[in-house]
Amino acid sequence: MVFGGLVADIVAGIATNKAPVLVATLVLAFPAAVAVGFSVAQYQQARSCGAEPASWWHLGGIALAALVWLTWPTSPGVLDRVRGAGQACTILLSTPTPTADCLARARDAYDSRNLVWWLTGALILMMAPLSRRARMAAWAAIPTAFAGCLLAAHFLELLLLHYHPGG
Repeated sequence: MVFGGLVADIVAGIATNKAPVLVATLVLAFPAAVAVGFSVAQYQQARSCGAEPASWWHLGGIALAALVWLTWPTSPGVLDRVRGAGQACTILLSTPTPTADCLARARDAYDSRNLVWWLTGALILMMAPLSRRARMAAWAAIPTAFAGCLLAAHFLELLLLHYHPGG
């Protein structure tokens, strides 16, 4: 289940490169949501039957998900070292003064990227207590981390595509 979610997220990240935000969100979030849903079901089942807790080594899945979340790139190469909307517009437009339209689009893209990235981190942390009873929860955090990072990067990719349609 978890390996399938990883593969599905990576393929979805490639397939939704130029897709609208709604399509990319649905396609990227679906595999992770299925894995999280099965994790919650496993947690409820293990709790209701009084199963003994999983071993602590399952928290390695949470640690791996946190590592993916912290290291996976969430911006395209051109915007990799950019610190905000103004600098992004200067690079995208190749002019010293950014336009109001570019600033608004870039600000929205960066805000959306940051929101998705932080929400992904919160979801990974919320899955840590579940992993004590549901083994799958620890490992389902990994496709969740990939999905969140790919979706966070998608906002800046769309900004880049808007100002460089040929690139």
